[in-house]
Amino acid sequence: MATDRDAAVIADAEPPASQNLLRNSSLYLAGNLAAKAVGFVMIPFYARYLSTEEYGAANLIELAITLVSISFGLQSFGLSLTRIANDHPDAAARRATMSTTLICTAVLSGLVALLAIAAAGPIASAINLSAKVGVLRLAFAAMFFSSIIEIVLIYERMQNRVRFYLVYTTVGLAVSLLLNILLIGVARLGVEGFVLSKLVTASCGSIFLGVRTIRGVGIAWRSDLARALVRFGGPLIVSGACYFGIHFSDRLFLAQVSRAEVGVYALAYNFAFLISTILGDSFNKVWGVSFYSLASGSGWQDRFVQVGRWLVLVLGAGAIGISLFGRDVLVLMVPASYDPPALLLPLLVFAYFIREVGDFFNSMLLIGAGSANVGRIAAASAVLNLALNAALIPAYGIWGAAWATFGTWAAYCAVCWAGAWRQHRVSMHPWPLAFILLLSGACLWSRAHVAQDGRFACLAVDCLLFAAFLAVSWIGYLRDAERAELLAFAARLSARLRRSRQITGS
Repeated sequence: MATDRDAAVIADAEPPASQNLLRNSSLYLAGNLAAKAVGFVMIPFYARYLSTEEYGAANLIELAITLVSISFGLQSFGLSLTRIANDHPDAAARRATMSTTLICTAVLSGLVALLAIAAAGPIASAINLSAKVGVLRLAFAAMFFSSIIEIVLIYERMQNRVRFYLVYTTVGLAVSLLLNILLIGVARLGVEGFVLSKLVTASCGSIFLGVRTIRGVGIAWRSDLARALVRFGGPLIVSGACYFGIHFSDRLFLAQVSRAEVGVYALAYNFAFLISTILGDSFNKVWGVSFYSLASGSGWQDRFVQVGRWLVLVLGAGAIGISLFGRDVLVLMVPASYDPPALLLPLLVFAYFIREVGDFFNSMLLIGAGSANVGRIAAASAVLNLALNAALIPAYGIWGAAWATFGTWAAYCAVCWAGAWRQHRVSMHPWPLAFILLLSGACLWSRAHVAQDGRFACLAVDCLLFAAFLAVSWIGYLRDAERAELLAFAARLSARLRRSRQITGS
């Protein structure tokens, strides 16, 4: 049963207002940076204890888990929860919405996990992992617990409980890290240790979060809310499956060429995907649970355009930073067998930079309408990606995979942009995106044509080019009001840090 204190917290908690977007995104960014820093520290560990084939097998297992969870709609409940809860703003309805969503998730994910475990043999054969059937069954069991965790953490973000979210994810990361070291490095279990670590962390986390949430919202079932969740989430199942195909189908094509190439491509891809997992995810953790409430009243389109301009700049700075410094980091951290081609990383980075911009416009298609258009766009993008993969990967290998990814997300962004204009007249000019892409291209061209000897010389050139990117963006991209706003934010942040040091010192 919900306590009075929990009811008061839920009643008072609203999705973050626009003025909190930057602050809360910054907090999530700090958490994501910490998590990725740990991940980078672990790259040499994995490269030492996992061969390229084992690393490729781990990625194929993740592929199978994602395919099953998306195909049966496990991830659609989280997206539906934010919309249905926004349509029912009173505290009792929100508690009922969360409880109904949690019950739906537990029942559906449990059934799907049982079916997947039973069918693990054929699934393993389909992805060329017949020797890892037992490991795949453990991964499907972890999938059930992870689905519970995902729903609860979305609800925590909806309640603007940023600090709890960060504490929980930090503790979970530390436990997972320790288990990976013990199971992979000490026990030498290889891929089995990687999956066992996920299973233990997910099962313990889901029990803790599930009990905590039930104590806060109670146990309630409303069939009308369940029907609304299914209606809104149905097309999102299609879109999720299509996005899965875009993310992972290239590895299936590559697996037919060489599993070692899958490992090399997967490492470069995961490194490039930092633009999404650090910057894009930090933004979407706040934006994804708040944009419905921000799209109210007159003039919301102008507010969205301003957010979009800031998003393009921040993503662009992150993309050029990863592109410039990423190759040097990889050379230091992994053996030569994992080393990707020089320009593969920037190509993948900017593919996902464009995808994040497209996602921003895609979110507007859900405002005041259903999710059908989102499903159609995702389906068209997946068809295009499969066609590009089939045409390019057999001939060009990992380069073909990278260009197929870039072309797919470029088309996706253009369609979402056009859809936001048609549906809501959101008139964001394409010049900001073009400016960042042209400036980034100039920096990368300069990097490729400036001769340097030694790692320190390379680092110096990278720093100079990154500083040049920031300087030109300050002058040529930002408007006067945006520069003033950025300076004001920096001043507030500096003042807060000074106060924190004074309190700590005292």
